[in-house]
Amino acid sequence: MKKLSKLIIIAPIFFLCAQAEAFDIQQIKSKSIVISKENIRNIERGDIEIYLPVEGITTAQDTYDILAPFEGRIEEVMAELFDLVDEKEILAKIVSAEMAAMLDASTGKTKIQMKRRWRDIFKLYDTKAETRGIITKIYVKSKDIVNKGDRLFTIAKKVVIVGKNTKPVYCPLKKNLTADMKYAKDPSFKLKSILTKFMPLQPNSFYYRLWLDTGKLKNKTKIGERFKGYLFVGRTEDARIVPTNALINIQNKKYLMIEIKTGLTTPESTEILRPGDQYIIPKAF
Repeated sequence: MKKLSKLIIIAPIFFLCAQAEAFDIQQIKSKSIVISKENIRNIERGDIEIYLPVEGITTAQDTYDILAPFEGRIEEVMAELFDLVDEKEILAKIVSAEMAAMLDASTGKTKIQMKRRWRDIFKLYDTKAETRGIITKIYVKSKDIVNKGDRLFTIAKKVVIVGKNTKPVYCPLKKNLTADMKYAKDPSFKLKSILTKFMPLQPNSFYYRLWLDTGKLKNKTKIGERFKGYLFVGRTEDARIVPTNALINIQNKKYLMIEIKTGLTTPESTEILRPGDQYIIPKAF
């Protein structure tokens, strides 16, 4: 027949997240730890939901330049800085250097007559976007003279917020976590983003460098501006919860002095059946 009893031992418990520091093994070695029945608590059940405050600056990625196809003059710039443009959308109109000189030599009715006479030759070349993207730089304005190969526009295919968390995070991050970000100067402008890359700022640090992909491009997304928001780290419903100061940290593993249910017992060995519902908070002196 099995004999049941209750014991308090150290059992390993691995928590997804924590919001305060656990007892480190070095603290335990340097201090007296008191175990008392007055420090016995019940394990609670509840929901854990973590939103990590983050901030960063928008940066352009996967950029390319639109170049002047020949020597000529910009007759009209049709795009503005930070415009969202589609593939083959017209950004500017250019005429050849020869035609620009002829236009400059004509005025009023003469210019109109010249355009009609030379309508087969007088053609405005449409400068178009190669792909969908955000215009991050405009190098020219109307009536500027350009040479073949001069840069006219820079377009970004992707916008990424590069930043960091502003409060420590005690649980592992993972890719594809979502974040709601707001433009610091205008909170009504929002960007939904996805965590694509992260790395600790220092070894064993609770702070990370974060790369947040803003996904679908939005018109007037400014580059080099600060955004603030919250990264959704995770949620667990009906979790077993204890205060973090009840944990003991040994080489990045967490241990908890928890009640257990025992079965067969000898002076040398004890059968462990299952964990109980109480734990002890170690108290340092």
